[in-house]
Amino acid sequence: MMTKNELRTYYRHLRSQLAPSEESDLNLGLLENLKRLEWQNVKFCHVFLPILKFHEPNTLLLISYLQDKFPEIQIVISKSNLQSNVMSHYLYDDKLALAHNQWGILEPVEGVYVDEKSIDMVLVPLLISDKAGNRIGYGKGYYDRFLSLCRPDVQKVGLSFFEPIAIIEDIDPHDIPLDVCVTPKTIYYY
Repeated sequence: MMTKNELRTYYRHLRSQLAPSEESDLNLGLLENLKRLEWQNVKFCHVFLPILKFHEPNTLLLISYLQDKFPEIQIVISKSNLQSNVMSHYLYDDKLALAHNQWGILEPVEGVYVDEKSIDMVLVPLLISDKAGNRIGYGKGYYDRFLSLCRPDVQKVGLSFFEPIAIIEDIDPHDIPLDVCVTPKTIYYY
């Protein structure tokens, strides 16, 4: 059984080895399954902007879909404070000024602030999850801190190119599990 750090290294490598056409197909499969989620009661949806050089799922496809089919849904994105390891959240639209932070993540320069308690659904980046909804991200804990500030009923939806593994053994007490994991093949509900 691999540790979280070993799984993190393995799945980062696996994702980095995806051919462009394979990655494109995986992104289209993710989008098709994301379209199957219940969007009707979502007023504020937090979406991570992809770090394309790390081959993250291309959430820009979902943003375009939501803006077209569900224009009433407010898209929310984050800005990371690299000193305190916390995120602040802002409304996203085509006019929002964005800049790359030191990790190459596009973030708002400034904008309309959104409180965590307002958010109905959070799309959570990850490298891999398990069949209980535990996930492995990049290891800095940004999303666990963020999710701990959200309402208890916030929908925590992970996006993964890979199907969940059986179990992640070395879960920390502060790790917050997913409610749903969307892959290119199917949707897992926990």
